[in-house]
Amino acid sequence: MIRRILLDIVLFLLPFFLYGIYWRAIGRAASKGKTRVHPWTILTAGGLILVILSFVWWRLSNGETTEGIYVPPHVEDGEVVPGQFAPATEQ
Repeated sequence: MIRRILLDIVLFLLPFFLYGIYWRAIGRAASKGKTRVHPWTILTAGGLILVILSFVWWRLSNGETTEGIYVPPHVEDGEVVPGQFAPATEQ
């Protein structure tokens, strides 16, 4: 779970990091007398879009099937059997 959270944080901060690199590269070439406007709204929206796309990708790639009959967690022979989806039997 911590890996997932760290991935989302990195994806959110990626546009800001790339813009910082761009800003430094352009700043050295541009004149020092001008003030620059920073596109914080665009960077934030870009980061949020990356995080949302990571959620969609995660769901499509790691999603378990929900077809069949759900068998809730139960105890068998003194051990807990986790909940799972069992294949549906034809009637």
